[in-house]
Amino acid sequence: MSKHQRTWEIVRDVVVFITGAVLVGSTVWLPVQGVQEVTGAILVLGILAASTALWAIGSSSRQSHWAHVGLGLLLVLSPALMVFPSGVLAADLFAIIGGLVIAAMGALGVLATRRAPTTSRVVASSDDRTSIRI
Repeated sequence: MSKHQRTWEIVRDVVVFITGAVLVGSTVWLPVQGVQEVTGAILVLGILAASTALWAIGSSSRQSHWAHVGLGLLLVLSPALMVFPSGVLAADLFAIIGGLVIAAMGALGVLATRRAPTTSRVVASSDDRTSIRI
């Protein structure tokens, strides 16, 4: 992976981390009129998004792209799946917009991984200058 590609990987993961952190922080002031399940869902999914982003940055793991797509879709669908009550429009918007950002970053990562050219690397070499490339 080139330095440019790695930089974009980190940028996408940082965007997911910031989005997850905003979702977690928003649960303190979101007006949900005593419905704790709404803030609980956003809190848990925000923590998972931020955690997977940190995991991806630290380990250079590319499985995080699919995790971000899945978490993003869960956030987008959470108002419908959990049947958020009426009157919590701000919570709905935070979940949907945050989910779209996270899913988009994951989808961009999946597309970048599929477009990346495969390069060979030397795995074995001998003194007579023959080598095995994969």
